Amino acid sequence: TIAIGDHKSDELFLQYQPIMDLRTGSIFGFEALARLRTDKLGLVSPLEFIPIAEKTKLILPIGEKVIVKAFRFLNRLKELGYDNICVSINISAIQLLNPDFTNRLFQLINEMQVNPNNISIEITESVVASDFDNINRIIKKMRDAGLYIAIDDFGTGHSSLARERGLNIDCMKIDHYFID
Repeated sequence: TIAIGDHKSDELFLQYQPIMDLRTGSIFGFEALARLRTDKLGLVSPLEFIPIAEKTKLILPIGEKVIVKAFRFLNRLKELGYDNICVSINISAIQLLNPDFTNRLFQLINEMQVNPNNISIEITESVVASDFDNINRIIKKMRDAGLYIAIDDFGTGHSSLARERGLNIDCMKIDHYFID
Protein backbone atom coordinates (compact mmCIF):
# COMPACT_ATOMS: atom_id res chain seq x y z
CA THR A 1 0.00 0.00 0.00
CA ILE A 2 1.23 3.50 -0.80
CA ALA A 3 -0.45 6.66 0.41
CA ILE A 4 -1.24 8.85 -2.59
CA GLY A 5 -3.49 11.52 -1.12
CA ASP A 6 -4.00 12.94 2.34
CA HIS A 7 -5.68 9.80 3.65
CA LYS A 8 -3.72 6.85 4.97
CA SER A 9 -6.26 4.48 3.46
CA ASP A 10 -5.66 5.71 -0.11
CA GLU A 11 -4.26 2.67 -1.85
CA LEU A 12 -2.31 1.82 -4.98
CA PHE A 13 -2.78 -1.85 -5.81
CA LEU A 14 -2.25 -4.20 -8.72
CA GLN A 15 -4.73 -6.36 -10.57
CA TYR A 16 -3.31 -9.19 -12.63
CA GLN A 17 -4.87 -9.79 -16.03
CA PRO A 18 -4.14 -13.34 -17.23
CA ILE A 19 -2.38 -13.89 -20.55
CA MET A 20 -3.45 -17.16 -22.13
CA ASP A 21 -2.00 -19.46 -24.74
CA LEU A 22 -4.99 -20.00 -27.02
CA ARG A 23 -3.55 -23.26 -28.36
CA THR A 24 -3.31 -24.93 -24.95
CA GLY A 25 -5.83 -22.88 -22.96
CA SER A 26 -3.26 -22.40 -20.21
CA ILE A 27 -2.14 -19.19 -18.54
CA PHE A 28 1.48 -18.37 -19.31
CA GLY A 29 1.62 -14.89 -17.85
CA PHE A 30 -0.09 -11.93 -16.25
CA GLU A 31 -0.15 -8.22 -16.97
CA ALA A 32 0.20 -6.13 -13.80
CA LEU A 33 -2.36 -3.32 -13.94
CA ALA A 34 -2.00 -0.42 -11.48
CA ARG A 35 -5.18 0.67 -9.76
CA LEU A 36 -5.90 3.44 -7.26
CA ARG A 37 -8.62 3.53 -4.62
CA THR A 38 -9.16 6.58 -2.41
CA ASP A 39 -11.61 7.31 0.40
CA LYS A 40 -12.74 10.49 -1.28
CA LEU A 41 -13.03 9.36 -4.92
CA GLY A 42 -13.36 5.59 -4.71
CA LEU A 43 -11.74 3.67 -7.55
CA VAL A 44 -9.83 6.09 -9.82
CA SER A 45 -9.20 5.12 -13.44
CA PRO A 46 -5.56 4.79 -14.52
CA LEU A 47 -6.51 7.07 -17.43
CA GLU A 48 -6.96 9.77 -14.77
CA PHE A 49 -4.24 9.13 -12.18
CA ILE A 50 -1.34 8.02 -14.43
CA PRO A 51 -1.16 11.31 -16.44
CA ILE A 52 -1.26 13.29 -13.16
CA ALA A 53 1.44 11.04 -11.69
CA GLU A 54 3.59 11.59 -14.79
CA LYS A 55 3.07 15.35 -14.75
CA THR A 56 4.04 15.61 -11.06
CA LYS A 57 6.88 13.03 -11.37
CA LEU A 58 5.10 10.87 -8.76
CA ILE A 59 5.23 8.17 -11.45
CA LEU A 60 8.81 7.43 -10.32
CA PRO A 61 7.98 6.25 -6.77
CA ILE A 62 4.64 4.81 -7.95
CA GLY A 63 6.41 2.94 -10.75
CA GLU A 64 8.91 1.47 -8.33
CA LYS A 65 6.08 0.34 -6.03
CA VAL A 66 4.40 -1.33 -9.01
CA ILE A 67 7.63 -3.13 -9.94
CA VAL A 68 8.18 -4.32 -6.33
CA LYS A 69 4.57 -5.55 -6.04
CA ALA A 70 4.83 -7.36 -9.40
CA PHE A 71 8.11 -9.00 -8.33
CA ARG A 72 6.49 -10.12 -5.05
CA PHE A 73 3.70 -11.66 -7.12
CA LEU A 74 6.29 -13.48 -9.25
CA ASN A 75 8.01 -14.78 -6.12
CA ARG A 76 4.68 -15.99 -4.72
CA LEU A 77 3.97 -17.82 -8.00
CA LYS A 78 7.42 -19.41 -7.77
CA GLU A 79 6.71 -20.54 -4.18
CA LEU A 80 3.54 -22.21 -5.49
CA GLY A 81 5.53 -24.05 -8.16
CA TYR A 82 4.79 -21.76 -11.11
CA ASP A 83 8.31 -20.67 -11.93
CA ASN A 84 7.76 -20.30 -15.69
CA ILE A 85 5.03 -17.66 -15.47
CA CYS A 86 5.82 -14.18 -16.81
CA VAL A 87 4.57 -10.86 -15.47
CA SER A 88 4.26 -7.84 -17.77
CA ILE A 89 4.82 -4.40 -16.28
CA ASN A 90 3.91 -1.15 -18.04
CA ILE A 91 6.69 1.43 -17.86
CA SER A 92 6.15 5.13 -18.57
CA ALA A 93 8.45 7.34 -20.62
CA ILE A 94 9.46 9.27 -17.49
CA GLN A 95 10.54 6.05 -15.79
CA LEU A 96 12.33 4.68 -18.84
CA LEU A 97 14.23 7.91 -19.51
CA ASN A 98 15.25 8.34 -15.87
CA PRO A 99 19.05 7.75 -15.87
CA ASP A 100 18.79 5.47 -12.81
CA PHE A 101 15.91 3.34 -14.12
CA THR A 102 17.75 0.32 -15.53
CA ASN A 103 20.28 0.18 -12.69
CA ARG A 104 17.48 0.31 -10.09
CA LEU A 105 15.45 -2.28 -12.02
CA PHE A 106 18.45 -4.66 -12.12
CA GLN A 107 19.10 -3.99 -8.42
CA LEU A 108 15.50 -4.94 -7.55
CA ILE A 109 15.76 -8.08 -9.71
CA ASN A 110 18.88 -9.13 -7.79
CA GLU A 111 17.61 -8.17 -4.32
CA MET A 112 14.26 -9.89 -4.81
CA GLN A 113 15.84 -12.86 -6.62
CA VAL A 114 13.51 -12.67 -9.58
CA ASN A 115 14.33 -14.46 -12.82
CA PRO A 116 14.71 -11.76 -15.52
CA ASN A 117 13.28 -14.23 -18.05
CA ASN A 118 9.96 -14.00 -16.18
CA ILE A 119 9.72 -10.22 -16.61
CA SER A 120 8.15 -8.46 -19.55
CA ILE A 121 8.47 -4.70 -19.85
CA GLU A 122 5.75 -2.97 -21.87
CA ILE A 123 6.46 0.41 -23.40
CA THR A 124 3.86 2.43 -25.29
CA GLU A 125 4.48 3.22 -28.94
CA SER A 126 4.48 6.97 -28.24
CA VAL A 127 7.49 6.59 -25.90
CA VAL A 128 9.54 5.01 -28.66
CA ALA A 129 8.59 7.72 -31.15
CA SER A 130 9.80 10.43 -28.77
CA ASP A 131 13.50 9.43 -28.58
CA PHE A 132 14.04 6.39 -30.81
CA ASP A 133 17.83 5.92 -30.55
CA ASN A 134 18.06 6.47 -26.80
CA ILE A 135 15.04 4.27 -26.08
CA ASN A 136 16.46 1.56 -28.34
CA ARG A 137 19.74 1.57 -26.34
CA ILE A 138 17.83 1.24 -23.06
CA ILE A 139 15.68 -1.56 -24.49
CA LYS A 140 18.80 -3.42 -25.70
CA LYS A 141 20.33 -3.20 -22.22
CA MET A 142 17.20 -4.73 -20.67
CA ARG A 143 16.96 -7.46 -23.33
CA ASP A 144 20.62 -8.31 -22.87
CA ALA A 145 19.81 -8.89 -19.17
CA GLY A 146 17.10 -11.41 -20.16
CA LEU A 147 13.95 -9.28 -19.94
CA TYR A 148 11.22 -9.59 -22.56
CA ILE A 149 10.33 -6.25 -24.19
CA ALA A 150 6.99 -5.42 -25.80
CA ILE A 151 5.65 -2.33 -27.53
CA ASP A 152 2.12 -1.70 -26.24
CA ASP A 153 -0.71 0.10 -28.04
CA PHE A 154 0.95 -0.04 -31.48
CA GLY A 155 -1.16 1.78 -34.04
CA THR A 156 -2.28 4.65 -31.80
CA GLY A 157 0.72 6.91 -32.44
CA HIS A 158 2.75 8.03 -35.41
CA SER A 159 5.22 5.16 -35.72
CA SER A 160 5.48 3.03 -38.81
CA LEU A 161 6.02 -0.70 -39.07
CA ALA A 162 9.24 -0.02 -40.98
CA ARG A 163 10.65 2.07 -38.12
CA GLU A 164 9.52 -0.37 -35.43
CA ARG A 165 11.44 -3.09 -37.24
CA GLY A 166 14.68 -1.47 -36.08
CA LEU A 167 13.73 -1.77 -32.41
CA ASN A 168 15.33 -4.29 -30.05
CA ILE A 169 11.94 -5.71 -29.03
CA ASP A 170 10.42 -9.17 -28.69
CA CYS A 171 6.76 -8.37 -29.28
CA MET A 172 4.42 -5.73 -30.64
CA LYS A 173 0.92 -5.53 -29.13
CA ILE A 174 -1.33 -4.16 -31.84
CA ASP A 175 -3.99 -1.78 -30.52
CA HIS A 176 -7.57 -2.57 -31.50
CA TYR A 177 -7.88 0.86 -33.19
CA PHE A 178 -5.17 -0.20 -35.65
CA ILE A 179 -7.01 -3.46 -36.38
CA ASP A 180 -10.38 -1.68 -36.76
